[in-house]
Amino acid sequence: MKEGYWVIRTYISGNIGEKIKYYLEGEKPTKSERKVKSDIKKIQQNEASTIKESARLLNANFTSEDSLFGLDYSEEAYNRLLKRIESWGIDISILSEEEFSILIRKSADKELENYFRRCKNAAPKGTVFKYYSVTSDMDGKTGETVRVHHHVVISKNMLEICLSKWNNANTVDSEYVWDEPDHLALANYLIKQVRYVKDEKKYKASRNLVRPVPKDKAALGGAELRVPKHCALLYRGEFKPGMPQYIRYILPPKALADRDREKDKNDSGPYGNGNGGERYEE
Repeated sequence: MKEGYWVIRTYISGNIGEKIKYYLEGEKPTKSERKVKSDIKKIQQNEASTIKESARLLNANFTSEDSLFGLDYSEEAYNRLLKRIESWGIDISILSEEEFSILIRKSADKELENYFRRCKNAAPKGTVFKYYSVTSDMDGKTGETVRVHHHVVISKNMLEICLSKWNNANTVDSEYVWDEPDHLALANYLIKQVRYVKDEKKYKASRNLVRPVPKDKAALGGAELRVPKHCALLYRGEFKPGMPQYIRYILPPKALADRDREKDKNDSGPYGNGNGGERYEE
């Protein structure tokens, strides 16, 4: 192994913690963390999967009291999506299957954008409206093409308003976000239904979501990652000396209570900037 040093990257998203340990080539930094931040950008791409990124957003912003919607299109509404594509000067009849898939989702995304605007405009002044959404025309299990639709996670305070503002089908398929402490399975379920398009994110989310920011620090060595004290392990990746390591865990009630007290003292504290729970790092 070339000369270098180990770095532990930690995310705290709601009540879920993650630790990733990397080996970075080069000289170990002394007091400044700038080199750690610079070096880790080189390998961040290997760690930052869309599913984990989505799970962090869901864990940091939503609970089982919030709602998961399925938004479908009636035949009439679907035809309006097609007409929108034609209004862009595009002849649908000559499109390949891939080209059509991209454009029908683009048209549906515009419809979803209008929907969110209607919901926001209908909310009482000062209401906080948070959402996370995906647009899909694919069965996540089989990969088969299906009619374009949306999945939307919204904050509970907007439930009634959002139910009333979808005008493209007779009903809205509504259910609670899965009642689990970690929304990783939900993120996996949603993202697996979205086709890959180069340079495009697979999800859309409101700007007011808390976006967890990692904390990086140089480690003493390459030993196996430990679960922080009093935390409950959810997942541990296989440990292989010299290779990256990953663990996922639930913060203890005391850690969450301390984090919330810190938030009350200082709005720009750990929970507000996505670094909540730093005192529980190891």
